[in-house]
Amino acid sequence: MNIQTNSNVFNIANNRPGFHWPELTEATDFDAVLSPIGTGKAGGLNMETGFVEPAQFVQLDKTIGQAVTRSDNGDALGVVGARYGIAPNGPIYQMMTEGAEAALPRHALQGVQLKESASYGGQFTRIELLFDGLGADIRQLNGSSTQLLFKIGLTNSFNGSGAVRLFAGAEDLWCTNGCTSGEMNKKAARHTSGYSAAIFAGFIEQQCAEYVTRVRTWQQWASKQITPAEAEAVLNANNMARRKVKKMMDQFEREAEARGRSVWALYSALTNYASHNSELFGVRNSGNVDNTAITLDAREREVAKLIESDAFLSVAA
Repeated sequence: MNIQTNSNVFNIANNRPGFHWPELTEATDFDAVLSPIGTGKAGGLNMETGFVEPAQFVQLDKTIGQAVTRSDNGDALGVVGARYGIAPNGPIYQMMTEGAEAALPRHALQGVQLKESASYGGQFTRIELLFDGLGADIRQLNGSSTQLLFKIGLTNSFNGSGAVRLFAGAEDLWCTNGCTSGEMNKKAARHTSGYSAAIFAGFIEQQCAEYVTRVRTWQQWASKQITPAEAEAVLNANNMARRKVKKMMDQFEREAEARGRSVWALYSALTNYASHNSELFGVRNSGNVDNTAITLDAREREVAKLIESDAFLSVAA
């Protein structure tokens, strides 16, 4: 195992000349406004007066609801309550990068990769930063190795469906599977009031420190041999649907060919399901609507719950 760390990992690293973070695109970086909603009455000929009356719009009180609309293209994103406050991703992303600069060493900020995804025109957005300078090699049961990169990210919604969520974990470069663990939710009246670069820095610093421990755990999983029957028993113990169990076991065998029949192979099968809209784990109706990002995020949380189950922890011990 070779995790790249040094004694200065948590030194403050502000004011670094010449360093530029990747810029967000319109997929996640857009402004939105709150607009009133109302009821309409069609116009037409008034038979009593003989006059043509115009259509009428009656604005409803915002306690009933407000519309969230993108400023750049006018697309409606959702209807929210009276206390909802829009939280654009741009300022939050800036706080995330400032937090990373305060918490991570200089070498970790070289070659940072940005990943963005969104669903339903921006109703759900996800932003991830992968750090080439914070990697770890995991030796597999069959003698091969895979490299993990430390990552941090956030999810944000613009339809009232959820708060801003910070998360941290790693990405397996061999198969681009996400290994997410550690997250923090922040709810406030203004949706993100209370967030600051200091909060991000504290979260990132904590997750970076815990990353070393997680790497050791993942290495244990990669070295722990299990049988297909044991792997399937974990899935069944978590009440996974029979059809999904079969698909997961098919993926487990694919992973085992490259890694050996290990706990990590089972974990990689699960993270493959959570990270890909593939032929085996297709996202339903994704050809008609842009629901992939939000579906994969839900799968990721499903997998995070499963690996904390007694059944999984038992075979991983």
